[in-house]
Amino acid sequence: MVTSPEIGLNHEIDGPSDGRPVLFVHGILTCRAHWLLNLPAFHDAGFRSITVDLLGHGSSPSPEDEASYHPDRYIDHFTALRELVGAERWYVVGQSLGAALTLNYAMSRPEEVIAHVVTNSHSAFGELERIRNPEAAQARAQGMMDGGIDAVMRHPLNPRRARAFSDAQRAEFDDAMLLSDSTGIARTMMWTSPHTPLRHRLPSNPVDTLLVAGDREEAFVSAREWVEENAANFQIERVSATHAVNISAAQDFNRIAIEFLNQYS
Repeated sequence: MVTSPEIGLNHEIDGPSDGRPVLFVHGILTCRAHWLLNLPAFHDAGFRSITVDLLGHGSSPSPEDEASYHPDRYIDHFTALRELVGAERWYVVGQSLGAALTLNYAMSRPEEVIAHVVTNSHSAFGELERIRNPEAAQARAQGMMDGGIDAVMRHPLNPRRARAFSDAQRAEFDDAMLLSDSTGIARTMMWTSPHTPLRHRLPSNPVDTLLVAGDREEAFVSAREWVEENAANFQIERVSATHAVNISAAQDFNRIAIEFLNQYS
């Protein structure tokens, strides 16, 4: 695992050295280990994975300045990673908050992205008033700062209790997640999440994108329906999964995502 000043995010590169590069970006209250159930299948399919920790999560730093957490700053981090692996273009996969960040990246620099896969993301697809609520964000952030890493590990959005994880995988996830900084996660809640709503941009999305939608998250249904009706260049595949689609329905996610990306060589 590496963090460099140019990239600014802890990252790991794995898979076949001559594989097709694919960036994986997790959501809030999880970390790079979020993809434990997916990377082997992608590697077997000939992809080279680049996984990152968001700021404050896992082994990434927790800057004190608000500007570092803006979604537009992640665009530069992702471009630096692409250049690091020597790819002119690559594939991108985003989960939840990470999907909002990768969508912002793909729509801002479409010349860098071959194709894109996302999962349930209230951050990206939800209604503006639900997401851009500074009082609620401040309250959630204060809970993280007051409760420390224990609050992070107990939070309902933390996927560590997922039944799909074996005991060994859960231990590996915990080892990575316990390195997180609850203050950095709180800053993400306050300074990243309010800037992620993308409904105003999605009707002109220029990159072919697959939404693997988890139907067991009832709160996401209206957002998924909005995407179906309004978002450009989107394909939607529905699976029986909770919010962490790539974990609760890992085999379906792997198969559907790989089949989609394989269309773009």
